[in-house]
Parts: sequence; structure tokens; C-alpha cells
Amino acid sequence: MQSFEYKNAFLYVVIREEPGAGPGNYIFTSGINTRWFCRLAWKKAGICSNPAVRGIQLLRTHVSRYAAEHGMVADNAEGVDIFAASPGGNGWWNESPLRIEGASPEQASELLEFSVMDLVRTVLVVCVPDVQVPAAFLDEAAMQKFLESLSVVEERERVMAEERKSQRT
Repeated sequence: MQSFEYKNAFLYVVIREEPGAGPGNYIFTSGINTRWFCRLAWKKAGICSNPAVRGIQLLRTHVSRYAAEHGMVADNAEGVDIFAASPGGNGWWNESPLRIEGASPEQASELLEFSVMDLVRTVLVVCVPDVQVPAAFLDEAAMQKFLESLSVVEERERVMAEERKSQRT
């Protein structure tokens, strides 16, 4: 069974061949760690409007559009255990899986790259709008390092702003 996986502390995307469904049929699962993205999303949106959660929700729509534009079909995958693919630990927001039909292994690999980069761009446009997202696809460790570098800056900026605010009062 062929599997394309991208996992780090911030996000995951897993595209696995669907057992018993024949070649070209995959299950797409994705999730985002709200605890890690909280460092970037802090005070960036209103209540119940976490940009990371909204980004992972929009990813399903973007993947469906991408699939259609590339000759694949994306549909809801009912009854699939997404937790078998998701990382362990707290803070994960997992989206409902999609069934991708009519994909070659090369298309599944390209869909993985598209999904990761689209998710990062979608979230960062709200959280850190001035940041330049790498144009090239980054492996899991490099993407984690990139996102961590942003969260440190954002967190330091938040702490300093809170200190200035408390000094004024």
C-alpha cells in the first residue's frame, strides 16, 4: 500500500492508497496543531476564528479544486479512521478525510506538496501577512524550523507589547 506522508509538530498531510479500492484511489487526511500555531495566531482574529483551524478547513476545498483541475475526483470519505494517520498528542485539529479517485502516484505526491504549501500560505497570510513563504517545497524538518522561527519572533513581539502595556498602567 503506497503512502505519502508529511508530518511535523505544526501540521500533517497523509495520502494513502485506499485498501481494497484498486489503483488510483487514495484517502487524504490532514490536521493542524493548534497549540503550535497558537504562537503565530495569538490575537490575530476574533473569538472562535483561529486562523490555523480556518486554514485546515479551507484546505479541503482547495484540495477538491486542485483534484478537479488535475483530472482527479475528490469526495467525502465516510467511515475512514483518520486517527490511524494523525500524529499523537494534544492540540490536533483533524479534518474529515477525502477520497481521491483517479490519481497516479505522481499526482498523489504533487497533491501532498500542493496541500502543505497551500495550508501554510493560507494560515500565514492572516498570522504573519508580511512573511515571505518559501517558494520551493520544504521537507518536514525545514518547514518546522521555518515556522518555529516565525513563532519565536511573534511570541517575543507579543510579550514585549504586553510589557509595554503593563508599564503604562
